[in-house]
Amino acid sequence: MISIGLVASCANGGLFVLEDHGTGVATVVLYVDDLLIIANEGLIGQIEDRMKKRFGMHDLRSASIYLGMHIECNREHNNIDIHQHSYIRMVLEKFRMDESRPVAMPRAMKLHKTKPNKEACDPTIYRSMAGSVIYAMTNTRPDITYAIGVLRRCNHDLSNEHMVALKRMFRYHNGMEDWCLHCGGAL
Repeated sequence: MISIGLVASCANGGLFVLEDHGTGVATVVLYVDDLLIIANEGLIGQIEDRMKKRFGMHDLRSASIYLGMHIECNREHNNIDIHQHSYIRMVLEKFRMDESRPVAMPRAMKLHKTKPNKEACDPTIYRSMAGSVIYAMTNTRPDITYAIGVLRRCNHDLSNEHMVALKRMFRYHNGMEDWCLHCGGAL
C-alpha cells in the first residue's frame, strides 16, 4: 500500500490515506483480503489502476456490505449511512431479547463486586452477550461505549446485578436497533 503512494494511519494498521491536493482525499480500509476505497470517482480509479499493476484484484463496485456493516450511499444528498441492523436483530434473537421492552438509555447502573452471598450469573453467557454488543459498539454504535466500558470492568465476580445491567443494554438495542452512523450531507 505504501509503495503505491498511500500513507499508513497511526491509529489503525489497516487504514491508509492518500492526499492528492488536486483531486481530494482518499481513504483505503484493508482487512485481510478485502479492501474498501472511499474517495471521489476519479481518485478511486487512480488508486485502482495503481493497485491492479501490483496485485490481482476484482472491482466489485460500490460496497453495500463490508465486514457485516451495511453501507447505504445517497449520492443525491451526498451522504452515507453505516449500520448493523441485521446483526443487532440476530444478536437480540440469539439471546431471546428481541421481544423485550425497549428502554431509552443504555446506562449501566453502578456495579459492585460480588459478595460471597450474592447469586452469581453464568460468566460464559455474560461474556458472550457482552462481546456481541462490543462488536456493534466498535463498528457503528459509539453511543454505547461508556455503558459497555462499565459492564466490561466486571468480567470477574459477576452477579445477577451485572446480568440485569447487561440485559438493559440489549433492551436499549431493541428500541434503537435502527440507529446508524450518518456521514455527509449539506455543509
